[in-house]
Amino acid sequence: MNFDEYLSKVSPGESVLIEHTSLSTYALAFYAIGERYGWNRVLLVDVIDSSLPVIRWLRLSGLSVPADVMRIKAGGVSNWGRVLLEVDPHKDPGIFLSKFSRKIREVYAQNEYTVTVIMNPERLIPLQNGNRSFMLTLANMASAFIGNPNRVTFYFVNRDMAEDRYRALLEEAFTRVLTFTGPEELRILKSPNTEEEGTVLKLGKR
Repeated sequence: MNFDEYLSKVSPGESVLIEHTSLSTYALAFYAIGERYGWNRVLLVDVIDSSLPVIRWLRLSGLSVPADVMRIKAGGVSNWGRVLLEVDPHKDPGIFLSKFSRKIREVYAQNEYTVTVIMNPERLIPLQNGNRSFMLTLANMASAFIGNPNRVTFYFVNRDMAEDRYRALLEEAFTRVLTFTGPEELRILKSPNTEEEGTVLKLGKR
């Protein structure tokens, strides 16, 4: 099955975890999400400029992402996109998470349907010295909006970098879990439709 086809099976209110490595072409998955749902619906939560290598790779591959994508900056120096909020992840984690959550809710309230893409949240954990309480709060926030029919969420997590406990918390909470098994190939590890589990999804340029 093609990854783009598979996206049509994801229902409103779901949260999808996409686990990749540093060598995976996960940029193509990000691009497919934007093309499938419409870039005007995408809210990118960008942790320490994690999106920059993705945007540059796509550009060099002949694929472009609109310059006005809604974006929440959690650290980093890039100002591309339509920045709705900039928060400093190095400061008090309670203040950071509160501001982040408030803005997310605001965007959901103002838009009929939002496709939230969280890019590499695992990068936040070392900034808090691996604090387990912060890790748990971060994971709980990930599952807080599951079931909201006005949104669907995709998390991109680098499994080479992510703390095992954090990844396990996300896998437990999310409705779907996909993992890269090759440069342009994903396997379904978890799905509400259990017969899909084990299915291989193919990526490719349009």
